[in-house]
Amino acid sequence: MSFSNQLAPFLGSVPAGTLLLFTLCVSLLLIFAGRKVVKILAFLVVGVIGASLGATLVSHYLSTSGNLGILLGVLGGFLIGGVIGVLLVAVGIGLAMGYAGYLLTTAFVSGTTVPLLVGFVFFIIGVILYNKILGVVTALTGGFLLYDVLLIYGIDPILSTIIAAVLTLAGIWVQEGFHRRMAPPAAATAGAKAP
Repeated sequence: MSFSNQLAPFLGSVPAGTLLLFTLCVSLLLIFAGRKVVKILAFLVVGVIGASLGATLVSHYLSTSGNLGILLGVLGGFLIGGVIGVLLVAVGIGLAMGYAGYLLTTAFVSGTTVPLLVGFVFFIIGVILYNKILGVVTALTGGFLLYDVLLIYGIDPILSTIIAAVLTLAGIWVQEGFHRRMAPPAAATAGAKAP
């Protein structure tokens, strides 16, 4: 399923240009700064869901607490939801890898058993190695999103593929190169611990 099909319900209520520009910005952020941005996005998105849930719970079960109770429910729900969102980034990466493995396998194997097994294996690998592959997965996700946005803008599919592929590869290089510069070398860390 294409991203453009998923955008269709929103195109009537939100100006199409605004939505596409926002999506273009998100795709570029994921491509070039996904390692840093994905945890912030997870905190904010799941935090907002938690705030809504917190306000609902307080208004239903502690209705006598008034506005202060609802405010505390919103703040508490936002913080708890945000922390859960950050903790579930590994599961999200695992789900993305598992789904990609499943889709790739269905292209070559008929039936559902083998694709489900391959998807499950990819899910486990994604959860275990999420910190090492986070930059690559976010860059690829941003690249697929960018490809769909370019198609919606009316750019030729071949040119859209080339642009998305080049920017995705550049994003992987930037994220992985920046990540290596920020992490201390193993030898220097071991040497610093030695007396």
